[in-house]
Amino acid sequence: MLVVHVADLHLGKTLHERDLLPDQAYMLEGLLALLRDRRPAALLLAGDLFDRSIPSPEALSLFNSFLERAVAGDPSLAIVAIPGNHDSAARLSFGAGLLARAGVHLRTRASECDQPIRVERDGESLDIWALPFLTPGSFGAGPSGGATGPRGDPESPAPAAEEQSPVLRSQAELFAEGIARITARMSRRSANLLLAHCFAAGGTASASERVFVGSAEQVDARLMDSFDYAALGHLHRHQFVGSRACYAGSPLAYSFSEVDTPRGFLVVETGQGRFKTDLVPFSPLHPMHRVEGSFAELSQIGARPDLREAYVEIRLTDPLPVVNPADALKGNFPYLLSVRQAAFELTHDGSGSELPDRGSAGSAAADFLLFNAEMRGTEPDEISTALFMELLAEAEREAT
Repeated sequence: MLVVHVADLHLGKTLHERDLLPDQAYMLEGLLALLRDRRPAALLLAGDLFDRSIPSPEALSLFNSFLERAVAGDPSLAIVAIPGNHDSAARLSFGAGLLARAGVHLRTRASECDQPIRVERDGESLDIWALPFLTPGSFGAGPSGGATGPRGDPESPAPAAEEQSPVLRSQAELFAEGIARITARMSRRSANLLLAHCFAAGGTASASERVFVGSAEQVDARLMDSFDYAALGHLHRHQFVGSRACYAGSPLAYSFSEVDTPRGFLVVETGQGRFKTDLVPFSPLHPMHRVEGSFAELSQIGARPDLREAYVEIRLTDPLPVVNPADALKGNFPYLLSVRQAAFELTHDGSGSELPDRGSAGSAAADFLLFNAEMRGTEPDEISTALFMELLAEAEREAT
């Protein structure tokens, strides 16, 4: 069965104070075209539909228009969406019951994770299990529905638990509870697909994501091995984790550190015991590029005509600072968003060379070194480093 897997739309997002709604509207037009061309059985939206928990009226209107046109284009299409950590689950749930009658399933409550959306087409069936982004207490303090009981049909009653479970707080505990509730009710008479918004251990983060300290929010990717496919959201880079889980990645790059990573819409063919993915490339309204050179070179009339329609970050290599360079550069780069100057950049020894990209630092410890280098121009002393590592270790212990 064919499904389209999309995640991290972040409707309403701005980049360097630039409103990206026109870019996002163009992106959704591309998604509608793909749905018309491929005619999938389901569209999966794996969280972070909006960039803010209280979306702007314009972002809401754009999403509403997209849903209307997607349903009108194919009334048999099942649309399943979950909230991510940027979304407000309570607000997203408004009208969910009415929308479900039109085939738009907004699954916002963790307690509903063991109630699958059954999709049937051409004699095949697929159960979609939706697990929204989980927060402390998502499952409350009550019976653990997945703690006991054999696997059965989704229509069968959930197994009862004799003991009350404590309030679950960490991502690892919450995700394991959700998976346990789901697998206790899974049927092997149809394919099973998990739709979730989480940070799976082994995944690579990007600079534009909202992340926490160390491994505090990570979940075990092996928990998803019992599904035929796991459609994930949260990490903005398209990538596989574990044996059956995949991040679609954000269709648009939301940071200049992400300009070289593949973007598009993920088309997935899945069935019992199998899946095959195809990342369909998408050409954005304004591609993102990084440019490096001297001010004289880049401000010369007619420089880089190939980038007139691109969002650009420029790094000036001049050894001395250039005063107010943006106005002169915008003649060649109308969509210039950021100007960096090598003259203002410090390494650990205080020389004017480029720092490693913050988005590629890879750990809280590396960020600590970068922060000290930027703010003080030196590496932290041994006492400060030891204290930071002690606090980091304590934070990670509390999260596990």
